[in-house]
Amino acid sequence: MQDFIHLWDGNKWNGPITDGHMHLDRNGRCLDAAIDFERSGGTRIILVHKPDFSSLPENIEDVSAAYSDTLSIAQEVRESTEIQVQVILGPHPVVWSHQLESIGEERATELHLNSIDLALRHFESRDCVGIGEIGRPHFPVSREIWDSANVMLEEILRRCASKNAPIQFHVEDRGALTCQELSQICTAAHYPPSLALRHYAPADVSPNFTSKLPVTVSMGRGSIEKIASTINVDLLFKGEHPPVLMETDYLDDPKRPGAVLGPRTIAKRTNELGKYLQKSLEEGGMGWNQQEIANFLWKIHRVWPDMLYGECT
Repeated sequence: MQDFIHLWDGNKWNGPITDGHMHLDRNGRCLDAAIDFERSGGTRIILVHKPDFSSLPENIEDVSAAYSDTLSIAQEVRESTEIQVQVILGPHPVVWSHQLESIGEERATELHLNSIDLALRHFESRDCVGIGEIGRPHFPVSREIWDSANVMLEEILRRCASKNAPIQFHVEDRGALTCQELSQICTAAHYPPSLALRHYAPADVSPNFTSKLPVTVSMGRGSIEKIASTINVDLLFKGEHPPVLMETDYLDDPKRPGAVLGPRTIAKRTNELGKYLQKSLEEGGMGWNQQEIANFLWKIHRVWPDMLYGECT
C-alpha cells in the first residue's frame, strides 16, 4: 500500500488533485485555464468534450472534427504542463434536444447515435477513456421528448455496455429520484452501474441517495459539509463505497464567466474538506484523524479516478 498518510499535513493536501469534469475551449482561456489549475495544485483533468452550441453539427464529419479538436486540446495541455489529461468524448443531450427543431427527431437521433459509435471507436483506440456527456435534457420538455430521450439513452447504454465503456451522465436534478431512474435504465440496458457516473451531482454522496452510482460532485458552496455528513464511513474504510469525485464543470466560456466554478476551485475545496473533517466534533467538525482524512482524499483524487478511467500513463 502506498504511503499517502503524510500527504495530509493538517493544513494542506499535498497529493494529487483531480477535476472530474472540466471543459476547455479555444475561444475561451483554454491553456491559461489549465495552467491556473496546475498552479493551484491540480494534477489531473478529466476533459469532457464540449459541443459548439452556437453551430450545431449537421453531419458525422462535423462531429468528427469537433472530437479531434478536443483530443488536440488535451494533447496541447499535456505538452504545455505536467497535468495528466484523460478525455471523455460524446454528443450532448442538449444538442439533440435543439436539433429536434432544426432537423427533426429521426435525423437528430440518427446523428446522435452515430456520434456515440464514433466516440466508441475512439474509446477502442484509447484516444478517450469514456463516453459523455450522455443523458437527457436538464430542463422541462414535453412528455414525448422526455420519453424519446430515455429510449435513446437506453440504446446508448447498450452500445457502451458492448465495449465496457465508462460514461458520464448529463441529467436533470430531481435528487435521489434521478439516480434511481438512471440505475433502472442501466439495469434495463445491461450496463454496469459501477461505470455510470452522474456528473454535476448534488453533494449528498450517501449510497441511498446515489443508488450506488459513481458521482462527481459540483463543488459549490455547502458541498464540503454535505459530503462530510453523508459519506458512509463504514463502506469508505472497507473500500466498498461507490466512487466520489470532485468537479468544477468549468465551461471556459467568455460569455458566461460566472456560470460555473473556476479552475482553481478543486484544490481549494480539497483543503477545506480536509480541515473540516479534521476539526473536532466540539468545534463543529467531524473529528477524523490524519490517516482517515488522507485515505479519503487519496480515494477522491487517485483511487476512484483510476477505477473509473484507468491509471494515467
